[in-house]
Amino acid sequence: MQTAMASVSTFIAMSLVMLAAMSSGLLVAYANTEFISRTCNKTNNPALCIAVLTTKPQSAHASTEHDLARIALELTIDTAKHNVKVINDLDKKKQSKPEAFALAICLKAYTEATSALEIYASNFQIGSYTSTLANVSFVMGASDTCKKAFKRIGKESPVSYIDREMTEHCSVASNLINLLVRK
Repeated sequence: MQTAMASVSTFIAMSLVMLAAMSSGLLVAYANTEFISRTCNKTNNPALCIAVLTTKPQSAHASTEHDLARIALELTIDTAKHNVKVINDLDKKKQSKPEAFALAICLKAYTEATSALEIYASNFQIGSYTSTLANVSFVMGASDTCKKAFKRIGKESPVSYIDREMTEHCSVASNLINLLVRK
């Protein structure tokens, strides 16, 4: 049931992003949409891939799969950093509440994920795609760790939306990096 709702939520979110991009004309007008679309069609979730990439203006200048994968990886790093800030702020507000322990677990998971991404991002630039892919998979685990921490205490996670966003961004980065591994 939750999986079905998450899928529906993801579909609605992607549709809204695409609708906003198309209605504003700003991102889509400048983006090399044909190249992005052609590349994303090689991934497991083309709609999500397109939605994520078109949020970054530099996607408009991408001319290779490597460029798009780098942009997705940078977005994943930005998302992890943002999530650390959000969780840290929540953690400060809930110090004496039952959620504090779960938030501390989330904060540790996302802090480690951010560090790993920043340290190993250079692997991507030197063409070590397999190790970069393994690192992105590790980072995707941060959202799972956070979800499990709240499940253990029987509370609804106040960060489920950023967990989902992290998973989606890691998924897109992973799919695009996979295209490079196969070459």
